[in-house]
Amino acid sequence: MAALSVTVMTACAHAAKPSAEVVHACLQGESRGHATWTAIATNEVGSDDDFRGGYKATLFTANGRDVGYAEKDGRDGLIWGRTIVPLKRAVPLDQPPETPSTFTPMLADWSTIQQGSQRFLCVNFNFDGLGRSGSFQKVHGLYLMSIPQRGKSKPALFYGVRRTE
Repeated sequence: MAALSVTVMTACAHAAKPSAEVVHACLQGESRGHATWTAIATNEVGSDDDFRGGYKATLFTANGRDVGYAEKDGRDGLIWGRTIVPLKRAVPLDQPPETPSTFTPMLADWSTIQQGSQRFLCVNFNFDGLGRSGSFQKVHGLYLMSIPQRGKSKPALFYGVRRTE
């Protein structure tokens, strides 16, 4: 029973939603409060048609690791190193929850955000063209994936839709 309690507490702590500062930094593409935003260069892109388990991957490099987008039969996911986290596993940032959306990796803004000991991969996108004109241009989808320390638990993934300021 005690082991189960520790496991549940660890899972809950790991799955804690990103702070408002982290969400704002991801949405605005700038540091906010104690959340430090760092862009990931997307001018050099790699691809792998057989990344892991047959996924097609679009890859960038951040801190010496592959990061990017994995696609396979409608089971898309985010990549950190060799780990693929399916988009369908994303925990909603908001209520009512938005359905996680696919996106075009080359049209998204990719970054990392550090707040204290927590690090996140941030992907900010405006729905592949629908947001390029009119009032919808300020509506963005966000994925925030926790980056666990080496040897720790798997990444948690969060999704939300926000209006930019």
